[in-house]
Amino acid sequence: MKIVVAATQEGWGAKVSTRFGRAEGFTLYDDKRDTLAWYANTESKQAEHGVGIQAAQLIASLHADVVITGGNFGPKASAVLEKTGMRLVDFVGEIPVKEAIEKFGIKGTV
Repeated sequence: MKIVVAATQEGWGAKVSTRFGRAEGFTLYDDKRDTLAWYANTESKQAEHGVGIQAAQLIASLHADVVITGGNFGPKASAVLEKTGMRLVDFVGEIPVKEAIEKFGIKGTV
């Protein structure tokens, strides 16, 4: 299973971002490989409009199974992500990335 978390910074100890489209970046955890990867959200974060859609397109390219954010995705980002069949989890708050991932029964050793 691949889980993407909108995050405030890189690493297990980072907080889940409450702003999906303007998150600092996205943490991708792959439980089959037990790997953690960081994808900076530089382009979307700095745009004036369409940040949710741009971030959603980045996430879609990662082929995740689950996407987590601390707030909401927004209607346009949700529409893009729902077309991929990913499970969307929102309003988890600013908890640590590792805790957000563990809520799905995934415990990494990265």
